[in-house]
Amino acid sequence: MRIFTYRRALLALMPVLLVPTACTADPATEARPHASTPARPGAAVGAGTPAAREGIFDVSRTNDARFRVVVDAVLRDTARTVLRVTVTNLESTGQLGIDRFGDSGSDYSFGGFKLLDPVGGRLYHGYRERGVDGLGFGSRLRGVTLQPGVHYSAVVYFPPLPATVTAVTVLSPGTTGEFTGVPVTNGSHTAKPAASDGAAAGQELMALNAPRPAGSVVELPAVEPAADAWSLAAAVYGPSAGVDRETLTSAEQRSVALRSDILFPFGKATLTAEAHTLIRSAAEDIAARAAPDQAITVVGHTDGIGSNTDNLALSQRRARSVVAALRTALGDDRRFTVTGKGETEPLAEERNADGSDNPAGRARNRRVEISYPPAATAVTPQPGAPASAAPPAAETPVVAERDGTSDSRSDSAGPVRFHLTVRPFHRDGDYLVAVFDLANTSGTKLDTHWGYFRSPTHPGPSYASFAVVDPATGTAYRTAYVTVDGVKRHLDGRPHSLTSAEPQRAYMYVPAPPAGVTAVTFDAGPFGKIENVPIR
Repeated sequence: MRIFTYRRALLALMPVLLVPTACTADPATEARPHASTPARPGAAVGAGTPAAREGIFDVSRTNDARFRVVVDAVLRDTARTVLRVTVTNLESTGQLGIDRFGDSGSDYSFGGFKLLDPVGGRLYHGYRERGVDGLGFGSRLRGVTLQPGVHYSAVVYFPPLPATVTAVTVLSPGTTGEFTGVPVTNGSHTAKPAASDGAAAGQELMALNAPRPAGSVVELPAVEPAADAWSLAAAVYGPSAGVDRETLTSAEQRSVALRSDILFPFGKATLTAEAHTLIRSAAEDIAARAAPDQAITVVGHTDGIGSNTDNLALSQRRARSVVAALRTALGDDRRFTVTGKGETEPLAEERNADGSDNPAGRARNRRVEISYPPAATAVTPQPGAPASAAPPAAETPVVAERDGTSDSRSDSAGPVRFHLTVRPFHRDGDYLVAVFDLANTSGTKLDTHWGYFRSPTHPGPSYASFAVVDPATGTAYRTAYVTVDGVKRHLDGRPHSLTSAEPQRAYMYVPAPPAGVTAVTFDAGPFGKIENVPIR
């Protein structure tokens, strides 16, 4: 089986996740049903199991339904890792499985479940056919109708996790979000094999769809991974930004982008007095963190104003100026590669949606990036904290509530109104999980794949206009991501109900602020800044 580990040196700006910490259980991992939600068949399943939550799961953006998800186990042997989950339909009618727990309209597996190592900084994708958009191996739901109150036991197959990983976070599709601190148990599980020929498969489907009483448990058959199955252990990158630099760090690459507006006068490549202080700080960072035997890459970038030729030449001169100052600070023991990219690799959009200029985006694009592999550090096994259970909704504190309008429009209906409820945030290894509820209060049908909180300055994630800010330093932490086949996939959770005004749990993973930070400011974009959000 092929396991691809992503090791590309990214050119975007990047944050820091360097100090290993144990996975911290989330006190808000249990479902938070609303008082108006009626009891449903099977709602009690998993009540004694910490890793359980209710949420909304949709099918191809046309049908959404509430399910309960229970994470039963993560089992590791020498050949693979098996995630066992149980899903229960909490609606009063049967619900098609189709692509409800997969990653795409053609994925009727449970491939939407991922494993996150929050200390090692890797996101594991399960085995699939062909590639990231292929059908997942394990349990599949083609033609299966999930009956009310019936508990369906499923498996997802992953590559074997390193021995040092003793607890993981299970990231689920839908709005059940993250299940933190799930112990990794050494052991194996052999699922019931799925029928392989047409006649047997038809009989198997008939048996799965036969009427069953609520409370029944059905073991879904599974398809074993092929010998050439695709899988991925993707490095997680987390961005942060201060006044003079942006940082992006993973286990494989650290990149610090120094702002050209501080380094140089307009249109020049001569360092300012302030630049020397900034570069000395960058040199100290390199001395402390960079692998000593690896080259340091320095790349100059400009915005899009001016000619391509002039911008390319200016970016090259600026990169050489920074390298000269770094050599003075670091001595001759370090190797450098130096280049300029001009305006060809922007981080931000330089025009807003209405065509007006975006000065903040242009400022992000004017930068000199210093990138290097971090020095190898010993990774010690982390204790397997049990997956956490939360108190009932009435006991879950609410930090703040706000009304706001989306940063974008859904369709001809125009901007969408939302009600935001902020819950306490929590740490998960080297990350902070910002947890909040969103309710669609506009009466407008949502397209769950639309970006309702866009930002031309920070394009990409579901909550692009949101950030977590350390009030002491002003450092802004934004949504972490992995890159798969050149496409960024962010660690966040979106609403999945098309029309419901019921609050839905959402989250975003960001790099964790220093350990002593116990409260942060949540910059919630159109909802404004919310201060003193506690960290649990």
